[in-house]
Amino acid sequence: MRKLIKSIYRLSFKKIFPTTGEIIESILRKELKDCKSVLDLGCGPSSPLKYLKKEPRLTLYSVGVDIFEPYILKNLEENKIHSEYINTDIFKIDFPANSFDCILLIDVIEHFKKTDFQNFLPKLEKIANKIIIITPNGFIEQKTYDNNQNQIHLSGWTQKEMEKLGFKCNGLSGLKFLRGQEWEPKIKPAFIGDIISNITQKMTWNIPALAYHLVCIKNNKQI
Repeated sequence: MRKLIKSIYRLSFKKIFPTTGEIIESILRKELKDCKSVLDLGCGPSSPLKYLKKEPRLTLYSVGVDIFEPYILKNLEENKIHSEYINTDIFKIDFPANSFDCILLIDVIEHFKKTDFQNFLPKLEKIANKIIIITPNGFIEQKTYDNNQNQIHLSGWTQKEMEKLGFKCNGLSGLKFLRGQEWEPKIKPAFIGDIISNITQKMTWNIPALAYHLVCIKNNKQI
């Protein structure tokens, strides 16, 4: 039955109601199409840039930065998504002005105290003209996993707060109340919960206050 439902969804609805991962890939394709260099802060063990890097026609130079060494090692041994990797606290990065066309922080800023990120943002704006952030809408509790204390959530950001910082926001991952900690669907079985959440994504794209995730983009200049 599960296989049948999944097959029906893939054949009939997936193009109309894409998954969160597919939407993120589409966003990156659009926003990075004129970019030649990307700084991926808090890149984790696997970045969605992997979908773009598979295309030989895309000559995208990227640097992945993460404080957790096992993630960097996994990237170097298995994923090899980025051109270079740096194992450090992202607050310690030191690049000259305009070093990159774009900076990514995907599921990252919720791991910081708000004041720390607010103080860090001007530095990012000097390094790149465009900043793309994906973060939960409001505070979502998350504890440590992967033996990585840095996975704990310390803050939650709202649409109004991100817009106040100069970002344009859209909603991602469907209606917020359909998912819990670590993005787990509340409706069971989980694959049904995922499908229902995917179906609501088009609604929340233009009403980000209702979404589970916020997509926040800031352009200091036109690239």
